[in-house]
Amino acid sequence: MATNLAVATRPQLYRFYYIDGMIKNGRYPNSRGLAEALGVSRRTILRDVEFMRDSLNAPLEYCPKNRGYYYTEAEYSLGLLKFAEGELLALYLAHNLLTQCEGTPFKQPVISAFNKICCHLQENVNIDFDELSDYLSFDFEPLRGEEKAVAAYFTSIGEAIKKQRTIKLKHYSITRDTCQERLVDPYQMRYYQGAWYLVGYCHFRKAMRIFALDRIQALQITKNKFSMIAEFDPDKYFTDAFQMFKGPNIHQVKIWFSPDQARWIKEKRWHPTQEITENMDGSLVLSMSTSGLFQVKRWVLSFGAEAKVLAPEELVSAVVHELTTASSFYSDRSEQ
Repeated sequence: MATNLAVATRPQLYRFYYIDGMIKNGRYPNSRGLAEALGVSRRTILRDVEFMRDSLNAPLEYCPKNRGYYYTEAEYSLGLLKFAEGELLALYLAHNLLTQCEGTPFKQPVISAFNKICCHLQENVNIDFDELSDYLSFDFEPLRGEEKAVAAYFTSIGEAIKKQRTIKLKHYSITRDTCQERLVDPYQMRYYQGAWYLVGYCHFRKAMRIFALDRIQALQITKNKFSMIAEFDPDKYFTDAFQMFKGPNIHQVKIWFSPDQARWIKEKRWHPTQEITENMDGSLVLSMSTSGLFQVKRWVLSFGAEAKVLAPEELVSAVVHELTTASSFYSDRSEQ
């Protein structure tokens, strides 16, 4: 199915391009014909022509012999929204990316903005999206949590951030498997791998904390105003985090990866502080400074015997405990 990127409305920018196209095709358009083709009055067309001359520096003149407008400079170009086919394809792909704003109030505005851009195209352009889907696909991680609930919390938190109001929330902690009520001064919301997170000052912990929006069970904006900590930098705050997880202390983590896994590990940046030391046998050691040991443990275990923790000892012990427990479980089953 071919989808037309232009729409029925004819905004001023569209009219400019229509006039420009007619002139470049040697059609010598006049105000009467343009008015009929674009569904506007002759007065409107005359204003458009005047604007093109005065504001867009178009070398427009009227030719009595051909009874229409032409350019006195053949090389003139409007230079506004002229999209090549590849650029239109990029616009379409960007639209698909931006529609991943599921669970936020931005979803519909993004789609609306895309449609408005399409209104301003200089001509009708057809792209067969079904054909595109034969060789292009998107594998986005779906939004975590129930979309309407996440969107509602997103809106409330955004309002609280703008008004600098403390919020009262009931949040489920997956690491502690508990649900607690907290007073939080909201600073920023951040999207990561299919989930939205709130960064804010927790009154109970007396420190900055991270809260997943999809794990919020209740939220209320209070009347209490707060002042943001001036020196707080969210980017610096996340420097020692690992996949949105932070702990109380920063550790120097070192992990050995087998030659088979090393090739894959080198292809991606896993942490802002990471350093890689390659060994002669093809293996490598990944070093980083992070406080998110809980998540690092889960990540390392996903590699099985292809990864070994070298430091810190706290992380080594945690991984050994997990592997010993798993080994004991399977050993008990084999004896049954």
